[in-house]
Amino acid sequence: LSCRHYSRRGVCVPTCRFAQGETREFAQGGECFECHPECERMEGNVTCNGSGADTCTRCAHYRDGPHCV
Repeated sequence: LSCRHYSRRGVCVPTCRFAQGETREFAQGGECFECHPECERMEGNVTCNGSGADTCTRCAHYRDGPHCV
């Protein structure tokens, strides 16, 4: 399967949910993946840039070193 833009769980989509939607995502290799649950959902801004708790733009609760907890 090859998508023109992005793929979310095997379904082609025009974009990932970077800055809007209930669940925020990041893209890696043309795939949309959900941000870590400890990342605070940012309105109109990117919530994370990877899957780990250390890739959040801002933490939903607390930060312990580089990780949101």
